Amino acid sequence: MSSPARPRYMATATSSASDEWPTPQWLADALAAEFGPFDLDPAATADNAKAPLFYTKDDDGLSQPWKGRVFLNPPYGRQLTRWLAKARAEVAAGNAEIVVALVPVRTGTRWWAEAARDAALVLFWPARIKFGSTDGVHGAPGFDSAVMVFGRLTGRHGTVPTWCAVCRRVFFPRQRNRKTCSDRCRQALHRSRTGS
Repeated sequence: MSSPARPRYMATATSSASDEWPTPQWLADALAAEFGPFDLDPAATADNAKAPLFYTKDDDGLSQPWKGRVFLNPPYGRQLTRWLAKARAEVAAGNAEIVVALVPVRTGTRWWAEAARDAALVLFWPARIKFGSTDGVHGAPGFDSAVMVFGRLTGRHGTVPTWCAVCRRVFFPRQRNRKTCSDRCRQALHRSRTGS
């Protein structure tokens, strides 16, 4: 297992032929806020890990045990099916408590149908995610994204995307009348309305 690394936004990306799309830190933070802090990122690099423990390509996250709360942004190529099968198997075996997977929307594929059937929650992201890089190769991809959650959910989770009235980030409110994504944004909105 690789050493823990301080999570940060990946500054560089691989070529356009790559099936790896580094998760923006703001998105990982939003998902961690919604589903609890992540313990493991099994498909990471040392530069873009979203959890204290992570596996790199050299570690082969598919052959490693998964534990706790897992964030997964798998390679989007041919092995995507294997990564999602592994996520479901680790939850079913009781090894992983929950797996939060960021995947491309491919509703007409067999892997999507199988994974969506077993997911506790599927959230369709309302805008194309800018996976970003400084080399201009990656950015907003030519596909939509979704979040599939495997495992037992605790509490209520919203399914309708909303834009925060303060920071303009997407969030999925538990209550439809909620206008902000966090307590900090709620306080900022209150201050702007009251002038305090």
